[in-house]
Amino acid sequence: MIQKKLFKTSAIVSGIILVLMLILRNAQSEIFTVLSGSLGLVVFYTLLYYFFQTEKIKFGATNPTLKYLFFGISIPLLVYGVQVTTGTDGILPNTLRILLTIEVAYLIFFWVYKYLRGIQQLKSDKLEAELMLLKNQINPHFFFNTLNNLYSLIKKDADAAQDYVLKLSDLMRFTIYDSGKESVLLKDAVSYLINFIDLQTARYHKDIDVNFEKMIKNSDASVAPLLFINILENAFKHGVEKATDNAFVHIKLIEDDTKISFTVKNNYDAEDASENEGIGLKNLKDRLNLLYPNTHKFCTTMEENIYSTTLEIYK
Repeated sequence: MIQKKLFKTSAIVSGIILVLMLILRNAQSEIFTVLSGSLGLVVFYTLLYYFFQTEKIKFGATNPTLKYLFFGISIPLLVYGVQVTTGTDGILPNTLRILLTIEVAYLIFFWVYKYLRGIQQLKSDKLEAELMLLKNQINPHFFFNTLNNLYSLIKKDADAAQDYVLKLSDLMRFTIYDSGKESVLLKDAVSYLINFIDLQTARYHKDIDVNFEKMIKNSDASVAPLLFINILENAFKHGVEKATDNAFVHIKLIEDDTKISFTVKNNYDAEDASENEGIGLKNLKDRLNLLYPNTHKFCTTMEENIYSTTLEIYK
């Protein structure tokens, strides 16, 4: 992406310089020479950046001491050569000037590129560390409860327990392996949610009204892993788990050309409202700010003992 922007910008600047050179080609001034030099520098910097970025030229290819020793000796010699040949004609003075310009331009580019690359790497490392920390905070409490429920289910219904194990296996596989990816397919995220719902409803010995409405235009759309699960887990933990009767969780997932919208509504105990947003949703908000800065919307509402959470991710 950076290379594409670089080449696009370079092409635009080069085009502008070429147009000016055509317009001023007969001008009796040094503007044409300045434009020619500018065009050369643009091409030089573009190629040099490309070579560095693709590691066709590597910073560590030579000993830094030898590199700086070379420039420390060659640049003063070139400067001296340019001074000595000033006022003379021929190939030598022009060659010395070109070599001096190239070496100075290379050093400037090298320092600027290395500085910007260092800042970019620090930002990348910081972002990766923060995301890894947030992923590691995913509460494993659900898996322990699920295993306990599986233990009791094996005694009662062996066939149901087998299906339970398969769903749990898929759930754990997604959590362990796919959670480390930058993005997953939306259909895989939906399958994860369905398995989660099936396992959760099996945990509770009461009727739960669960409705999952899906309106998906492109099931192969990409989304960051484990974004929706915190919202859904929050609904079961603070809604279904503490509701004595008429517990419900209504889920709606909409995907179109402009955004992905995920909404969960559940009833809750009014006395538990202050605890309704725990570490899970805080974790989610932090991840959203890192993954989708200024391209998402997250809101919650509480009205008549109904808790509603909506997450929108704009494409």
